[in-house]
Amino acid sequence: MKKRFWTKTASGALVAALLMAVAAPSVQVGPVHLGAIAAYAEDNKPAAADLQIDSPAGLLMDVKTGQLLWTKNEHAKRYPASVTKIMTLLLTYEAVEKGEKKLTDVVPISNNAYGVEGSSVWLDPKEKWTLQDMIEFIAIPSANDACVATAEFIGGSEQAFVDRMNKKAQELGMKDTHFADSNGLHDPNHYSSAYDIALMARELITKYPQVLDITKIQSKTIRDGKFKLENTNHVLGKIEGMDGLKTGFTDEAGNNLVGTAQRNGMRLLGVELGAKDDNMRVNDSIKILEYGFANYKPTTVIKKDESVSDLAPITSGVEKEIGAVAKDDLIIATKNGAPDITKKAVYQDVTAPVKKGQVIGELDAVQDGKTIASVPLVAAQDVEKGSWIRLMFRGIGNFFGNLFSSIGNLFK
Repeated sequence: MKKRFWTKTASGALVAALLMAVAAPSVQVGPVHLGAIAAYAEDNKPAAADLQIDSPAGLLMDVKTGQLLWTKNEHAKRYPASVTKIMTLLLTYEAVEKGEKKLTDVVPISNNAYGVEGSSVWLDPKEKWTLQDMIEFIAIPSANDACVATAEFIGGSEQAFVDRMNKKAQELGMKDTHFADSNGLHDPNHYSSAYDIALMARELITKYPQVLDITKIQSKTIRDGKFKLENTNHVLGKIEGMDGLKTGFTDEAGNNLVGTAQRNGMRLLGVELGAKDDNMRVNDSIKILEYGFANYKPTTVIKKDESVSDLAPITSGVEKEIGAVAKDDLIIATKNGAPDITKKAVYQDVTAPVKKGQVIGELDAVQDGKTIASVPLVAAQDVEKGSWIRLMFRGIGNFFGNLFSSIGNLFK
């Protein structure tokens, strides 16, 4: 009788151990942002009390992480005017990157582009200008005719290009935005917000930083020196490190400016919308960026390929745990006098086999109990799938280890 009892007990333990061997461990993880260099929780945005501007809306962003450092009415829908051209430039560079177009391609000048109103470089259908020329015409003097010509060249028609603009806006999470044209000429159905504008501006200068070599140009001549391009961004040359990005003006929008500057390894992005004149636009833009550089400093949380102390659990592998390293640098802007940054590794449920360099989680930078930014963590080594007998005996060991631990707890 006793022999039968112990036989059944041992059989039950073996079955339980086998089940445990193939079961995945229960690991609680938060949302993991795998595609970005660093992710930032917008819920942590700071109040606007410590910086005052006259313009009705604006924000300050750390470009590296997307971290918001200061905001004012950042989701209010407003007319972007020529700030729209940031998206036009973004899609132009994207088309080149995809091989759809080349910077050396000659861009046809249609009658539609020739006749567009507003700021212009007076393109003539008889002239031959390259796509690189068009980028300069859009970025420096904010030429509407160059926008239309570029949109038609890339999209086939301006409307088809505008459809691309709206699709890209959705991909970037621009929830307060709808585009009706490629250049920002007023249309009641053409609107955006300071936050959305910052999203597309960050995307442009992060993916295609070469645009800053153009947006920092204050003036240049074309047509054998007979025509001068003057940059509409009058903050250029007024503050250290300023190299972009784009202005906008219509009667309905007021004066808008997206400014960016870099100092000591930290790039900031400032947005102001709706200033009553260019003087207010310039002053507010300077206030926003100078406030950022005076009150924030770059802090390195972790460097690319640097390991973290917490090991990552692996299901069904030869190894039960492996090391992880940062996929990229994580450098964030921290306010002077703010609480220290702590690091927290958050892992996915990962089953072997695992390849070195595979994303297995993220490292969160935590300040005052809130996640400020994050960077993907990748496996530091390959892990092969364990044999069934190895996993069975591991499961048996885990079962009896947990069993005796539970029994021991009863007598404490």
